[in-house]
Amino acid sequence: MARRIRGDATAAAVMVAGSATFLAGAFMPVSRVYVERDPQRKLAILLADPGQWSPQQMLLAAGTAALPVGVVMLARHWDTGSGRGSQEPLAGQRLAQGAALAWVAGAGLFLGHLKARSRDPEAFALGNMPFWPFQGYMGLSLAGMAALGGGLLARARAHTNSGALPQDPRWPGWLNVGGAGVFAGVLVATGDLPPLLVYVVELTTGAALLRQLRRSADPGKPA
Repeated sequence: MARRIRGDATAAAVMVAGSATFLAGAFMPVSRVYVERDPQRKLAILLADPGQWSPQQMLLAAGTAALPVGVVMLARHWDTGSGRGSQEPLAGQRLAQGAALAWVAGAGLFLGHLKARSRDPEAFALGNMPFWPFQGYMGLSLAGMAALGGGLLARARAHTNSGALPQDPRWPGWLNVGGAGVFAGVLVATGDLPPLLVYVVELTTGAALLRQLRRSADPGKPA
């Protein structure tokens, strides 16, 4: 039990660190290039402060790589509850594994895209770079969000049915499922979605998991 808690805590901490790193890059001043629609103005933004572009891409890449590592670790240490023969907790574990797979695949696409635009910012600004790796990354990230949310909800139900205390909160699961649905609608309607929205959700999810693990380690402590 203690080993599982340590594993979950490490996984959640990696999720928080990866998400925070990505968001640190996303909120750098050069990020205004992403909301500018005119290619020449995008290029002017990058040429005005070229020293920010490469460091930003490195921060985004570090966060992109770290978050799937945290989800993989979480899936490996997944607690199926006391009813190990039942289907509900096992389904939660399978969903967590599916989330890990989706995020790893998506990260591979986006890391290649980040490398390309770091090497050739002019091609990125002028729209001479394929956009499908980013769209594929976003689609896979949203699939990972939905699967992780489903897994968290299944684990919360399993713990409730087993009578384990303290019980897992359900809102992180709903946050992931609901967020994935809303973000997918925006992505389909517009063809674009700021990835920082996904990382805000996963930063919140990781922090909620850490808080829950502290409560599990000290059940007598108030929430």
